[in-house]
Amino acid sequence: MFKILMPAIVFLILLLLFPSICVEGAGSGLRLWLNTMVPTLFPFLVVTNLLREYKGIPLFERVFSPFLSRLFHIQPGGAYPVILGYLCGYPMGAKAVADCICAKRINRREAGYLLTFTNNPSPAYMSGYVCLYILGSKASRLPLLVITFLVPVITALFSRHFIFPRKKSGPASRMLSSSQASGRHFLSDPSLKAMSISESEHGNDLSGTSKASWDRCLTQACEVLVKVGGFMMLFSVISALVCRIPGLPPMAACIISGLLEQTTGLALLKEQSFSPKIKTVLAMVFVCFGGLSIAAQTYSVIHDQGLSLKSYFWGKILSGIIAALLTLGWIYIVAFLH
Repeated sequence: MFKILMPAIVFLILLLLFPSICVEGAGSGLRLWLNTMVPTLFPFLVVTNLLREYKGIPLFERVFSPFLSRLFHIQPGGAYPVILGYLCGYPMGAKAVADCICAKRINRREAGYLLTFTNNPSPAYMSGYVCLYILGSKASRLPLLVITFLVPVITALFSRHFIFPRKKSGPASRMLSSSQASGRHFLSDPSLKAMSISESEHGNDLSGTSKASWDRCLTQACEVLVKVGGFMMLFSVISALVCRIPGLPPMAACIISGLLEQTTGLALLKEQSFSPKIKTVLAMVFVCFGGLSIAAQTYSVIHDQGLSLKSYFWGKILSGIIAALLTLGWIYIVAFLH
C-alpha cells in the first residue's frame, strides 16, 4: 500500500502546484487517445471479443498453429495471441494471452513466454501514424514494417533460450498434442459453459443469446478503451511535467516522454529538429518498447489471470534494443548502397 500511496501523494502535490501543465498534458493525452487509439483499436476489440464469444479462436489455432508452433515453439493454443499481437496492436496481444489462459488453452509458463513478444504495434499504426505522420516518409513504410515483424521473432528466440529455457520433463508434463489440447480446451472454455447455461435459462432463445453476447462484446471493448485512455492521460500528464524541468535537453525530454507514453513521445519527436535518422531510430525504440503506459495497460488486462509483468518487461526491453539495432543496420545499408 505504501508503494502506491507515496507516488499518489507526490502526484497530487504536482497537480496542485502545476495545474496548467497538468491540464495541458491531460488534454494532449485525451486528443491522442480520441484521434489515434479509438479509431484503430475499437474495431479490433469488438471483433476479437466476438471471436472469443462465438468460438472463433479454435479456427485460428487450426489454420495458423502448424506454422507458428514450429516458428515460436508454442502450443497450438498460443497461435491466437501471436496473430492478434501482430495485427491488432497494443494491448491486444496481452489481452489474447489472458483470454487463452482463462479458457485453459495455454499454461501459465507459456503465457509468460508469449507476453515477451506478442504485444506489438499494429501495422496500421506503424504505417499511418508513425511512418507517414511522425516521420513523414512513405519510403520507410515497408522497411520499418518488416523490422516491426522481425523484432518479435528475434525477441522470442532470445526469450526461449534465456528467459524461459525449456525444462526437461516427463511425459506427464509435456505439451498436450494438438487434438488433446483442442478437445480439452474447447470443453473447458468458460464462455462455452456460460452460453450453454444462458441458452437453457432462456429456452434456447438464440436471438436473445446473440443480443446479450453482442452487448457484452461492446461493453468489454469500451471498458478496455477507457482503461487505455485513462493510462494515456495519466502518463501524458507525467510526460508534460518532465518536459518542463528547467535545463532538460530536448533529446532527453523526447526519450523520457517516449519511454513513459509512446504516442506522446512520438508527437514530441515530430516537433524536434533532429536528423531523420535519429528520429527513425528513436521512433522504432518507442513503438517496440511500448512505454510504461502500455505496460500499465497490459497489466490491466492480465492481472485478473494472476500473470506477472516481469517477463513482459524483459521482453519489451529486449524488443527496444533489437529494434534500434535493426533500424541502424537498415539505415547504414541504405547509406552504403547510395
